Amino acid sequence: MTQNKFIRCALSISILLICNFVHADDHVLDTLSFKSQNRYIANTNTVASKLPVILKETPQSVSVLTEQRIEDQHLTSVEDALEQVAGLTVIPNDSTQSQYKTRGYALNSSVDGIPSYNSLSGNQQFDLALYQQIEILRGASGILTGTGNLGGTVNFVTKKPKDAPEILSNLSYGSWNNKRATIDISQPITDKINGRMVAVGQDKDFDTDQTHQKKGLLYGVLEYRPTDSDSFLISNALQTTKTDSPSFGLPASKTGKLLNIKRATNATPDWAYSNSTMNDTVLGYEHLFNTRWKLNTRVRYYTRTEHALDSYVTSAVDTNTGLVSYAPLENNKYHYTRKAVDLYLSGSFDLFNHEHQMVIGYNYDNLSYKNWWADDGTTYQNIDLFTHQLKQPNLDYDNASQKKTTQTGLYSQIRFKLTDPMTLVLGGRVSNYKNKSRDIAPSTVTNWKTQGEEDGEFTPYAGLLYNITPQLTVYGSYSNIFVPQTALDIQGNVLAPRQGNQYEIGAKHSFINDHLNTSIALFRLNDENRPMSDPSDPKAYIASGKVQSEGIETELVGSLKDNWNISLGYTYATNTYLKDSRNQGLTMSTAEPKHSFKLWNMYTLENGLKLGLGATAVSEYYGSRGTQLTRKQGGYVLINTVVSYPINPNITVSLVGNNLTDKRYYSSVGTNSVYNIYGDPRNFMLSFNFKH
Repeated sequence: MTQNKFIRCALSISILLICNFVHADDHVLDTLSFKSQNRYIANTNTVASKLPVILKETPQSVSVLTEQRIEDQHLTSVEDALEQVAGLTVIPNDSTQSQYKTRGYALNSSVDGIPSYNSLSGNQQFDLALYQQIEILRGASGILTGTGNLGGTVNFVTKKPKDAPEILSNLSYGSWNNKRATIDISQPITDKINGRMVAVGQDKDFDTDQTHQKKGLLYGVLEYRPTDSDSFLISNALQTTKTDSPSFGLPASKTGKLLNIKRATNATPDWAYSNSTMNDTVLGYEHLFNTRWKLNTRVRYYTRTEHALDSYVTSAVDTNTGLVSYAPLENNKYHYTRKAVDLYLSGSFDLFNHEHQMVIGYNYDNLSYKNWWADDGTTYQNIDLFTHQLKQPNLDYDNASQKKTTQTGLYSQIRFKLTDPMTLVLGGRVSNYKNKSRDIAPSTVTNWKTQGEEDGEFTPYAGLLYNITPQLTVYGSYSNIFVPQTALDIQGNVLAPRQGNQYEIGAKHSFINDHLNTSIALFRLNDENRPMSDPSDPKAYIASGKVQSEGIETELVGSLKDNWNISLGYTYATNTYLKDSRNQGLTMSTAEPKHSFKLWNMYTLENGLKLGLGATAVSEYYGSRGTQLTRKQGGYVLINTVVSYPINPNITVSLVGNNLTDKRYYSSVGTNSVYNIYGDPRNFMLSFNFKH
């Protein structure tokens, strides 16, 4: 079956399946018996507001990867997890970090609801063992995050102590000598103190030659409840990662075409490395005033230090000789410090014979970034791509810079129950933002220079939900986010912020006593005030550019039967420059496919044997760094599977298989010189889970 036929077939199945459920007899579906609570549907989510709301009552597209889903698919990294989400595209940058996009734009992130500016795409992430579940909100999300990317927000919910003692451990071995061990211990310490500890050790090679990585994670969290009304929390996560010869991908040929060579080819010198240490500390306090109102406070201190020694290809390759050029040999050190606070009051109140919900809060985020670097100043030409015999440099830092980004905001959201079936959601945020930079030693120290500043920027939000039946809800919403700019107009003034305005309408339906959720959404996102060259002065800019992203998303998640869990999503999305001095009429985010279909099933037999089968199908896409139509990756289908069996009540053995057909494809289409990265070949992982 060709890729286009598969896409059409997948779309037909998605629509028919959802329509079938929409027209089904709800009474018949609700009489089906379930022995256990479905674990693919989260009870509530907080990514769209601080209020714990079920997905059907959230007037935007939200997906949740639950702990059970992560466990069933044996997902171990943020990349693995977010690749499962409908409408989301993961684009690797190298062996250590990736870009994450949806609806044409990158995503923001938060940790337990604490906004974290510029911390997802292009940043190393903690191991997935740290998180209980992941909540993904698609579209503009400025009411809680302030400024940021237009694609949406990923909220990482960290693991918390459990009330009962539990020890979970895992040992696994897979392709490319991938060895991994984890342990997760939850233990009540006293009647008022609970604790939890997670440890991970991993040692693996990659599908690219020479690349090797060691990773260790240690996470601990304590929860203290001195009274029924008060709760204190302290947690710390420490992760070290050492990667030898990380691959930045391959160059293209001089004709601009992607190479058809051995997938294991690594253009990075064998002495290159990238090492990082991340440390994240969170303090929390929660106070219940009564059964309806509570105060929640989180303070976060995060640091990340990276050291990289490398060189990378800077030219296309001559396919006749295999010769390329390399950048000057580089020595880089980076240090990030983040200080963040999130404080909010949430609860409910009665008015006009209805109960309403409200949240009001404040958050603060300060990110400081320092970079020290040195290079030998030599561009190395006529180097063999396959041997790249470059000598390891010994360079002392001779340049350094520092950048600080600070934003604060007051936000509020109210859910008015207008009538029994109708809810009006209104919200807003007032934000302050400042970005400044300077040179530091060993460079000549300079004064701080402001590169972007906004005060009192207002971000509105509105949504309307109507329950046609207790199971079926239709909604419409307007959301917004702003992006400060640095370009100057003809008078030398900084341009007004870009505005991301999203309009979305949709329907959400629950079946089988809320064990199965379906949704369909239509969205349009306008990115306005983009900088364009001023016709009267080519050195100046005007805020007149515009991009429009629009499409449709369908999703079905939950249980079709007591022993059959399923997740299905289809997305059709386009994004186009409506007004631009250079790219008008062209696609902006060429790296995202127009069509994307994702399916996962997990079926459990009476003897406990679990059979999992998944498929991902995407249409063609192009370069991931701007509008690059020279190189194209055609559409493809990937098939994954999991087979697991409980040897006894305490031990389960599993076999995971990815890309079973060994499809050859580029997961990232880059520039002439770099970031053309092959997707993983067929691979397997044998895993033993122990419960004590």
